[in-house]
Amino acid sequence: MSETYFPLAVSPSDPDEFHGWISHGSYSGVELSAVGSTSQRVRRTDRAIADAEDEHLLAGIFVKGHGRLHVGDQVAALGPGMMVLYSSGRKYHWDLDGDWQKAVVQIPLDRLRDHSGLTLDDVPTVLALPGTSATGVVSRFFCGLADLQRTDPEQAAVLASPAMDLLVSAVTLAAGSAPPTPDAFVREQVLDYMRAHCADPGLTVHRIAEGCMMSRRTLYRVFDDFEGGPAAVLRRMRVERACELLARTTLSIAAVANAAGFLTDRHFYRAFRTERGMTPAAFRVTDTVPFGRRPD
Repeated sequence: MSETYFPLAVSPSDPDEFHGWISHGSYSGVELSAVGSTSQRVRRTDRAIADAEDEHLLAGIFVKGHGRLHVGDQVAALGPGMMVLYSSGRKYHWDLDGDWQKAVVQIPLDRLRDHSGLTLDDVPTVLALPGTSATGVVSRFFCGLADLQRTDPEQAAVLASPAMDLLVSAVTLAAGSAPPTPDAFVREQVLDYMRAHCADPGLTVHRIAEGCMMSRRTLYRVFDDFEGGPAAVLRRMRVERACELLARTTLSIAAVANAAGFLTDRHFYRAFRTERGMTPAAFRVTDTVPFGRRPD
């Protein structure tokens, strides 16, 4: 953990039974890690702070388990889906209970200032931000990215391009002021809506625009950087859902097509071949590794 972030004092609650893991990626100045373990206390000490050259802003996002961040007399209690912002330049400690997992976003404060004009005074630190709030959209993006980088770092690097803008949006939203709503943030809101409804065969580009309270023209502009626009993104989501069902279940091909949001088997076969270059049946036969399995 010290090598991934900066010097930390880590004390497992039960050293004999301790186990944990960590993965890390770097995306144009934004560091993202996924980390999990059994119970432990993590401390940022005065000595470590005094020896540090740079100060960082961190966003801790819980995926599993619970933890409490202590900074001075402030305490933030977090559970799954919740996020907290804090600084490496202040003494703090984490009490992490049971088996837990979180994503951690890290950025040097000077880079944050250069990119957005924000300083640490603008950041509401040690405040538990719920996953149901607007910042939850950003939290889910980083959790998904942290999960993907463990299995497919090349794809994660492609999807990480809006990471800086999304983190700035999360900070601004947490501060309670109106963010500049860059396209990257709006797009992530739309993607969040699409993920939640892609299994509905009646979901169309028109319905997506209505559900996200925007015009079709705005929706297409938000997806300018995506080949094929929102319709192609929706197709890819449905095919990915179908791949998961094909690998994890014994459902018939027709049942998979319906569960993945395709109106007809014909539409399903056409979309699957476009995205995967093979038929669903061939994918089920050749996919010998269970979908989503993470490397040890």
